Amino acid sequence: MNGEKTGRNSSIELFRILCLFLIFWMHGAGSFGGDGINAWLAIAADSIGNIGVSCFILISGYFGVKWDGKKMIKLDLMLIFYCWIGLALQFVWGTAGGGEEILSYLFPVIGKRSWYFTCYFALAALSPFLNEAVEKLGERRLRELLAVMLFVFSGVTTFFFFDITGDGGKGIVQMVMLYLIGRYLRIARVAGRYRRGRLAAAFAVLASVNFALNAALYVVTGTVQNRFARDNTLFIIGEAVLAFLIFADMKSGNRIVNRIAAYVPAIFIMEWTLREGTIRYLTDYQAWNESGIYHLILAGLALAMIAAGSVIEAFRRFFFHWPEEWLAGVLYRFCTGVWKRCARWHG
Repeated sequence: MNGEKTGRNSSIELFRILCLFLIFWMHGAGSFGGDGINAWLAIAADSIGNIGVSCFILISGYFGVKWDGKKMIKLDLMLIFYCWIGLALQFVWGTAGGGEEILSYLFPVIGKRSWYFTCYFALAALSPFLNEAVEKLGERRLRELLAVMLFVFSGVTTFFFFDITGDGGKGIVQMVMLYLIGRYLRIARVAGRYRRGRLAAAFAVLASVNFALNAALYVVTGTVQNRFARDNTLFIIGEAVLAFLIFADMKSGNRIVNRIAAYVPAIFIMEWTLREGTIRYLTDYQAWNESGIYHLILAGLALAMIAAGSVIEAFRRFFFHWPEEWLAGVLYRFCTGVWKRCARWHG
């Protein structure tokens, strides 16, 4: 769904995979409730790992999202496939929730089974207007708009703790802002302007400050804190931009990396099913949360889930490619026909 296609850059694709790894590591660390070295590592996981989703959106903004109805339907079908399997397994395991949770599995986009995909569909629908707005605003006015948005939606949250949007940065406002930042990085040709060593040093400094502030809260409160590592803080946004710029100027080609990166959305949506399956059929990794190697286990599990998810998605595509293409085509023609009839009626 990228609007500006110039070929697959494996450096960016590797960055997508790295972001997924960071998300999985952070989510695993979120189950920790003790103290000691693992508490400090959990804070580090939040301070660094929470850039993953922000980086996904920056990538979309940098290359531009172009609405493609049929591809969006195929994405929805993929989400439905994995969510329905996840729901079936919930019933098998006896952990299925109430009616609202079941509906979120049945209708994953509108049910907000994953806030990211729900907001991504909204972003894709808004993308033609956002792209046109960026063209008309120009570089200077877009920079001014972003400065205002960053102050209102992130600056206040970072330093005064008031969450104006009320969603912790896991909503469409944050996604639109990050998308516009990605567009700005593209039109301002920021990638390649700075040496990667300096970008890495700046990232290390910002992440260290983020860690230190959350660590100070941990010392004061006695509980692991991520106040400064939430999605809508300036620290996480700044780290995400710096990390993206480190990879954006690299050029490489690797078919295996590109293939795995294409599976990232599917692996992302099946994360919690894979975690539950691991606990039930392999090992309860959370039982190790007091061990000194707990975060090594989390890192290994993250890699294992990416590998397993890649295999599962490869099989799904092999067996369901043609039925999915046919169904997506039927639904696309139906939706297009309804839209055209509504437009004629309104006209």
